[in-house]
Amino acid sequence: MELYAYVIMTNHVYAILGTHEKPIQEIIRDFKRHTSKELINTIENNQQESRRNWMLWIFKQAGKQNPNNEFYQFWQQHNQPI
Repeated sequence: MELYAYVIMTNHVYAILGTHEKPIQEIIRDFKRHTSKELINTIENNQQESRRNWMLWIFKQAGKQNPNNEFYQFWQQHNQPI
């Protein structure tokens, strides 16, 4: 996979990438899985984050509404790869 450019916005991510190895949907799935686990872990372990309990509560409430999740919903379920 080649990552040519990316922009991280406050509520979404743009990426320009190319691949012949696997479908783009699988790359997006793996990216979401990895980043959500890392970010939730970082929030849980940051004792100085004043919004920690609130953020975890929000992610947990969203996760309860999605039967595909075990605990938290960090990213939206859909993908819009173009």
